[in-house]
Amino acid sequence: MDELITPRPLTLEGVNNVRDMGGYPVAGGHLRSGKLLRGEDLYAITPEGVNVLAQIPVTKVVDLRTRVEVEERPDYSPEGAPIVHLDVLRNVLKEHSASPKEMVARLQGHSPAQILQDIYLDFVQESGCLDAWRGFFQALLTLEQGALYFHCSAGKDRTGFAAALVLMALGADREVIMADYLLSNRYREAINQRLLAQFSALAPEKKPEDILTLLEVQESYLRASFQALDKLYGNSDAFLQQALGIGPDERAQLRALLVVS
Repeated sequence: MDELITPRPLTLEGVNNVRDMGGYPVAGGHLRSGKLLRGEDLYAITPEGVNVLAQIPVTKVVDLRTRVEVEERPDYSPEGAPIVHLDVLRNVLKEHSASPKEMVARLQGHSPAQILQDIYLDFVQESGCLDAWRGFFQALLTLEQGALYFHCSAGKDRTGFAAALVLMALGADREVIMADYLLSNRYREAINQRLLAQFSALAPEKKPEDILTLLEVQESYLRASFQALDKLYGNSDAFLQQALGIGPDERAQLRALLVVS
């Protein structure tokens, strides 16, 4: 799917799976560069990495992780950039974490693909998830200047769906949305192999292929979300307006902020 988008990975020392969504084709044009950045948490970012974000400049950070994840790995951000915390899975995981390590720990007796597919279904129908997506759009619509950096722990699932929502609101084809989503497997390949070795050593009873399933994204997960919202609402536009309050006016604001004709 690379022919659909031109990936723009961003080297951010100490942080994986970071990319600028600029250039992605949407209705009436393409996304502006330097406005929408997605990645993993900023806990291990180096001073050099912070300087890169400050130069863009990133003026707002949206953290989609659980309270437990935030406490374990608090964000560092460019000086003066507010951090908006929106716990997408607060009602789904309660007091648990959605970090790769904790997701692997939940494997006992569960299908790894089913664990993640169930979460993706929650993304479009669970009240806490919908609340968080509304907050995400509010953070974006109130971005006055600079760029927004949004993330979860690995930058692949909650972050991937948040990216899908923005592209959806801007009229991008679902194939474009999927192409961006699947890039996480490319940009996390090295860290996933290290985590696979680490988790396999800690839990040798777990199948390596099951662990890798939790560390990667799969087209079937996002497709499940699309199918669920189509069944519940009819189409993406109705889902955005009825579930998230993103109607024609809000979409026009997003286009003015993010789209180059």
